[in-house]
Amino acid sequence: MNDYVQAIKNQAVAMNGQTVVVNLIGGQSLTGTLAYTTAPKYYGTIYPDVLTVTVSTKAHTVRVDHVSAIGQG
Repeated sequence: MNDYVQAIKNQAVAMNGQTVVVNLIGGQSLTGTLAYTTAPKYYGTIYPDVLTVTVSTKAHTVRVDHVSAIGQG
């Protein structure tokens, strides 16, 4: 896994449950509530490859490698 994707995953963990702006590669963005949680495994932690942003009442699932940045919403 490259460092950039892991950095996005770490940012997603830190901002889980908050209102965020998720900037996507290609220029689009989503503003809503972020849902991203890790799970323990025997040696370390499982970081999912997708995150969810709920905009109004619609949940959008986004691959982490399609995210360019996550910021405070």
